[in-house]
Amino acid sequence: MSIFATWLYFGDDDSDAPAPRIYQGSHVSPADDDRRGGWLELGVIPNHCHPDVRFGDAPEPEGGWSLPVEYLRLGLGRPAEDRPEGTDGTDSPDGTDSAANGAGSRATVILDRAQAELLHAALTQWLNTDRR
Repeated sequence: MSIFATWLYFGDDDSDAPAPRIYQGSHVSPADDDRRGGWLELGVIPNHCHPDVRFGDAPEPEGGWSLPVEYLRLGLGRPAEDRPEGTDGTDSPDGTDSAANGAGSRATVILDRAQAELLHAALTQWLNTDRR
């Protein structure tokens, strides 16, 4: 059983938003009608699930609320069938293949509070900028 609780999920089934658009390479401009696939997930550790919070030496804070757990889990996955258009997943003339472009890959990382703050600032700047 995971100690993480999912707060945000983009995917195909029962999700907060549709699956992300599939990345086709840095030479391809994304479009609204691009294929979707894979998933993105943001998870947090509830206070009652982390030993540093449950069994810490610090006295119980007033109001009964313990300190928040300062880690986020960020996961991203691409579908196995994701590969450049017109290829069968083997080496293609443009030098890409399904393994090289990340098809079927998954990555999960843990961000600490400082990293989450930097990500928040960058996303906020992007969202608030009229011209990119």
